[in-house]
Amino acid sequence: MSETKSKYQRLFMNGLLSIMMLTVVTACGFHLRGAFELPKEMSAVYLQAKNANSELLLDIKRTLKTNGSVVVDDASKATASLKIKSEKQTQRVISVDNNGRASEYELKFEVVYSLSTISKTEKNTIRIKDRKLELIRDYLYDSTAVLGSGREKATLIRDMQRDASRLMMLQIQAAYRKSQRSDVDSESLAPVKSKP
Repeated sequence: MSETKSKYQRLFMNGLLSIMMLTVVTACGFHLRGAFELPKEMSAVYLQAKNANSELLLDIKRTLKTNGSVVVDDASKATASLKIKSEKQTQRVISVDNNGRASEYELKFEVVYSLSTISKTEKNTIRIKDRKLELIRDYLYDSTAVLGSGREKATLIRDMQRDASRLMMLQIQAAYRKSQRSDVDSESLAPVKSKP
């Protein structure tokens, strides 16, 4: 009997300790990566993009769904409209080897987007107009390992697309918070350039 009782006491203490640890972690402001505080005005989002199958768009849809928003196909049912106006990647040589062949490249991924929410009160309306995100990564090119270099490039592009999706959500979150603090339009947020 005492063995069963001590087993339940240990289980209770472990549960209590887990709850206390969770309380401490959340109290310090910890959030899981990818968790954003999107405004309720973004509960139903209509997405527009030239390329409906782009990895960036798929990441945005996934991020919105993860954070409680529904992606709708009909603009009349939306509480917000997010438009990806352009998405482009470029590459340029930044160094060459002794034989004059490229040995290092710079990849650039640019996205221009706009967001507008439909709100009954002007105070809760968020407008981000033609915001440009620019992400830059460098990678070494080894002419003796072309497949490996190609995979590295593809991985970097994919990572930049994921980062662009996260940066968009962070900017939307910041614009919402700013609209709650003042009547200043969120267009005054500076463009973001990212280079690790």
